[in-house]
Amino acid sequence: MCKGAKGSAVSFKHNVGEALKRTFLGKTNLPQQCTVGIHDPQHEVRVWLHGIGAPRDVTFEHSIACASPFTICIGGGNWQLQDAGKGPTLEFREHDGEGRLLAKLGLRRTATILTDGPALHLFQVDRCRNYCLSAGRLWAHYLHHAYLRRRSTSHIRLSALESQAMTASFICPRRVVLVSAAWGDRSNLFPMNLLGSLNDGYFAFSLDSTRLAAPLVAGAGTVALSGIPVGRAQVAQQLGKNHKKECVPWSQLPFSTTPSTAFGIPVPCFASRVIELQLETSRNLGSHTLFVARVVRDEHRARGLQAFMVHGIYQSWRLRHGYDHSGPVSNVSTVSQV
Repeated sequence: MCKGAKGSAVSFKHNVGEALKRTFLGKTNLPQQCTVGIHDPQHEVRVWLHGIGAPRDVTFEHSIACASPFTICIGGGNWQLQDAGKGPTLEFREHDGEGRLLAKLGLRRTATILTDGPALHLFQVDRCRNYCLSAGRLWAHYLHHAYLRRRSTSHIRLSALESQAMTASFICPRRVVLVSAAWGDRSNLFPMNLLGSLNDGYFAFSLDSTRLAAPLVAGAGTVALSGIPVGRAQVAQQLGKNHKKECVPWSQLPFSTTPSTAFGIPVPCFASRVIELQLETSRNLGSHTLFVARVVRDEHRARGLQAFMVHGIYQSWRLRHGYDHSGPVSNVSTVSQV
C-alpha cells in the first residue's frame, strides 16, 4: 500500500473512532484531564472520611499517594488499627448547593507512617462508585478508558479499578504546582498535581518512582512548590518532560526566576504562592514514591484564579451545574504528575 493510501486509511479510522466517541459520550466528550481556574483553596468539593469514628472532613488532610496500587494518604487522627471498620469510605460531596454525593471510594487500611507531627494513614482503594453521570453514560466512559489503557504506551499500567479511583479522586480539584529542587550541581523544575496538605503543618506529594525527578528530590531534602496562575497553565504543561531529566538549563526557561525566601531555591517570578518544604521521610509504594515534608514557609504572593486539575467527567458535571462557563483550559496527563 502506498503512503498516501495508508495515510488515508489511518485518517478514516481516526475519523470513525472520533465519530463513535462523540455518539457514545455526547456532551460529556471532554478530555480526561482538564486544567481549570479556581481560587485557592478550592471550595467546590468536600471530602469526608466515614467508618472510623465520627465522619470527618479530610478535604485538606489527604493526598493521592500512589496510582498503582491506588493509595490514599490521610493525615491526623489518633486512630488505632482496630478502630478502622471493615468498610471505611471516602465520600466526595458538593460543598454548596444541595451537597450532592459525587463519588465514593471504599478503603482498606494498609499502613501507618509516623512523623514528628501527625501520624499518616495509608489506604488502598478496593471499590469505587461515581455519581457525576448517569450509569449508561458513565460506563460508556469506562469502556473508552479501557480502550485507551489497552493502547497506552505508559509504563504505569492501571487496572480498571485504579483508573476509576483516579477519576473519582480528581473530582476534588487538585492544584497544579511547579516543583523546584536543587542538589549539588543538579537542579530541576517540573510540574506536579499529586499532592496535598495533611495536618499540623505537613504536606505530602508523590512522584513517579522510575523518573529522574524522584531521586533528585530525595537527595535535595528541600523543595519549593510554586502555585500557578491559570493563565500560565500551558507553560507548566510544557515542562512535563523535565520529570525525565536530572538537570535543566535555568537560563533557557521561558520565564525568569527568583530565589525562594527560606531556602533560596529558584522559583518562577509569576508564582502566586510558594510553599517551601523540608522533607522528613519517603516511601516507595509502587508506581509512585510518597514524600512527606514539613512546611517551613507558605508565602502567598498574588490573588486570582489558580491552575487546578479535575477529571473530564467531573468537568462535565461542573458545566451542567454552572460551576464553570469557560470550559477546560487544557488537557494534560494525570499519571505523569501534571
